[in-house]
Amino acid sequence: MANPDLVGRCGLYCGACIIYRAYRDSVELRRRIADREGCKPEEIRCEGCQKALTEGWDVEDQPWGKNCRIMRCLEARGLRFCYECDTYPKCNRFLEIADSSQKRGENLVENLRRIQSGQVEEWLEEEAGRWKCKECGRPITMHLEECHWCGARPRQ
Repeated sequence: MANPDLVGRCGLYCGACIIYRAYRDSVELRRRIADREGCKPEEIRCEGCQKALTEGWDVEDQPWGKNCRIMRCLEARGLRFCYECDTYPKCNRFLEIADSSQKRGENLVENLRRIQSGQVEEWLEEEAGRWKCKECGRPITMHLEECHWCGARPRQ
């Protein structure tokens, strides 16, 4: 069974997010992100968007967990997903993430359509299979060109 906590509120598959992968998989990847973001490695923490508002990770000045712009916006409006908003899909916050994700092969509008239509389990299973290294078979992040486990370049 797929992890429902990995259903991104913006349509992103959290299982391929670099913050989630670093927290779950790799001390070295947490160090790399911490150096880039100017924070401590232990502040690189996320268990997926569906837990972020209930269990937190309120790391000051960092754009993940409760500080994600999408999460703050949805929380302020009392919404769970971007598709529930009357400005979707033309919202600038959403479009920024959607455009960036499109370059990495993720179509957030299509993902949200599937989530909204009740295809969550199927979508999660497909995404989990899609974001695996072709060499070592472990989960990868969409944000790196190489597998953080084995160094292979498994991009789709």
